[in-house]
Amino acid sequence: MVVAANWYRFRSGQHIRHSHVESVSFVWVVQGSGTIVSGGESFALTSNTILRLPWKHEVDYRPDPLSPFQVGTIHLIPEHDASVPVDFRVGVGTSDPLIDAAWRRGPAQPGPAVALSSRAVSGRNVITLASYCIERFLAERVSEPAMRSLASLIFEESAEWGEGGATAKAVPTVLELMIDHILANLDRHLTVAEVARVGQCSSTTAERLFARYTGLSVLSWSRRRRMQEAALLLRTSGLRVNEVARLVGYADPLYFSRVFTAVHAVPPSRYAKEQLRP
Repeated sequence: MVVAANWYRFRSGQHIRHSHVESVSFVWVVQGSGTIVSGGESFALTSNTILRLPWKHEVDYRPDPLSPFQVGTIHLIPEHDASVPVDFRVGVGTSDPLIDAAWRRGPAQPGPAVALSSRAVSGRNVITLASYCIERFLAERVSEPAMRSLASLIFEESAEWGEGGATAKAVPTVLELMIDHILANLDRHLTVAEVARVGQCSSTTAERLFARYTGLSVLSWSRRRRMQEAALLLRTSGLRVNEVARLVGYADPLYFSRVFTAVHAVPPSRYAKEQLRP
């Protein structure tokens, strides 16, 4: 159940700390920057990062003094008894009557706080869903069925965060620069050396950063991202397969088809036909 959601703009020098928050919370930066401390760990947040805080967490918001962040925040209850009316607010502090309420439950062993790049597909999806939650709260269009459904989708999207090295406490600026360069050049094949030059690092460092923060090599991540773009174009445009192939850097449509099929388990020609058109 989503029980609370809001935008919040920090002032320079403003400091907010909650010693006990009984929810699973997602926080992302709309603009500005700052640091969030939780569970003894510090997370440097910019507009490229979304943070998930575990059940029964503590949180300390420390906005950057020159560019204090504006954040979006939502609070979810993993299990809410359907027989008890929902109080749409989050339990904060030790004296709040909602703390340890029998009808609000979380996992027996909450995981650690986890941050993910907002460029990751699941990161973007969670932000989209969470932003919609906020707009419903602000418009006072809050209902139990809707908030249960949205919470289920958000938990599903974030289920694998923290597994397989695909998440990070803070995505380095060097990696963000290299990712931006790849995304701006999906129409051509980049070498590891070129990507590394954009980040002003060695090819070895580039490979290490991609492996640590995405779980893939530079070229594997690039190929996967081009195939995601190809799938999007096939779903949302009337472009032919050979046109899509050129837009994602493949001059040979047959080779593009083999790569696409290996990734999506269906040929691009059939993938396009199976999509619903307007």
